[in-house]
Amino acid sequence: MPLYNSIALDPSLGLGPDPEERMTEKQAVKLRELTSKADEPFDGSLTRRQAERRIAHLQEYLN
Repeated sequence: MPLYNSIALDPSLGLGPDPEERMTEKQAVKLRELTSKADEPFDGSLTRRQAERRIAHLQEYLN
């Protein structure tokens, strides 16, 4: 009988969305706002994870 990682197989753990999904509309709005303030280009093709990191970077840069 093969062993499985029970954490990976248990959907009740609520591990969150797939980080490779496209960014959410909320992230896109925030990123547009921040890139505009930083006078940097907006990239609408980022994944959720990439958008999270980009938003955090821009917030730190602008503060």
